[in-house]
Amino acid sequence: MEHITKDGLDIILNDRKNTPRTSVCFYFAVDEPEKYSGIYALFAKLLLQGTKTKDAKTLALELEKNCIDVSIKAKQDYLKASFLFLNEDFKLAMQYAKDILLNSTFDELEKEKFKTKAEIKADLDSPRVLASDSFVRGIFRGHCYSNTCSKTLEEIDNVKKDDILDVYNKILNSKKVISIAGDIEDVNELTQYFSDNFDFMKTNDTESKIPVITDFVSKDGNAEIIKVSKANLNQAQLFQGWIVPSIKSDLYPKISVMNNILGASGLSSRLFVELRDKQGLAYTVRSSYEALLKSALFSFYIATEPKNIKKSLDGFIFELTKLAKNPPSQQELQGAKENLTGRLEYFSQTNSQLASMEGYNYLAGLGLNYSAKFIEMINNVSANDVSGAANYLLSKNSLICALAPDEYLNF
Repeated sequence: MEHITKDGLDIILNDRKNTPRTSVCFYFAVDEPEKYSGIYALFAKLLLQGTKTKDAKTLALELEKNCIDVSIKAKQDYLKASFLFLNEDFKLAMQYAKDILLNSTFDELEKEKFKTKAEIKADLDSPRVLASDSFVRGIFRGHCYSNTCSKTLEEIDNVKKDDILDVYNKILNSKKVISIAGDIEDVNELTQYFSDNFDFMKTNDTESKIPVITDFVSKDGNAEIIKVSKANLNQAQLFQGWIVPSIKSDLYPKISVMNNILGASGLSSRLFVELRDKQGLAYTVRSSYEALLKSALFSFYIATEPKNIKKSLDGFIFELTKLAKNPPSQQELQGAKENLTGRLEYFSQTNSQLASMEGYNYLAGLGLNYSAKFIEMINNVSANDVSGAANYLLSKNSLICALAPDEYLNF
């Protein structure tokens, strides 16, 4: 893998000989908080809803006919346009990429707003999604990371075409990178092609205006509880979480290992064994760790009988405290490390996965070959590091979100 700068373009190349399909990912940094919640996701959807040369139906049919897979996603910190195609169709696929990225009309705004609202309303019918939405919106309160589905539903009607065009101009003037994984015959020819045809991908050294957030500030200085009443539920939905430093923090590999031990490794995780198997509190219980550029979120989740809300929350803290006081055994620690590194290797197999991962790592400022560096960091995590990460969480304020029938919310 190599990083090439060509006439103002940043290009990441991962030469994968004898692979039949090539993946190209165009990454754009998101440097400013959204004017309205969901506007970046709406912008991403509109990119595939017709260009100056093709309407949405024609575009979709031609992409399908030529076996060109396209996905465009907007996340909290970036926008990514991914193209996967047969090696011999490189120039054809890139013609479509250029048309989509340069010539989208955004004329289907009102139709896409209507569809988005319908999709959100359907999603929020799920108790788990509703609880998760309330949890994330609460814990990132006052920050653009709190822009959840429900907030988008409240604000999406405010979005006008000029707002979409403003997003487009900011995206085009942001930091950018082209990440490629495939069988590359001639590097010079490839980079010259992008220089000649994708000058709009010239990168800019912009500074993010999205603030860093490292702590959850509760209203009264203690753990805060959001209670959402919903009748006729057989299972209460519970989240408890902590805001922690971002992906560049020294804590990142330590919390990653801790997360795997507590609840992210499936049947062998402590939460699964203790709260599900031994206590019978739930069918679904887990921990998760989402690391972003300006913050990160560690959380517990359980779906349980409403009468078990307090017992489940006590179980979360009991397991976290137990790990804080007693470092994991070398066997458990090694198992967590192997699980993490194995997953990383599994999700680094295809050209699509590699182009996506390496493009993000570069855009995030993590550098080339970050996966190898991350594996080294994971392998250097000690049992005491894991206990230290657990103690770190216990020293911080958390947010609890409980969704259940009203009569069970008096815990």
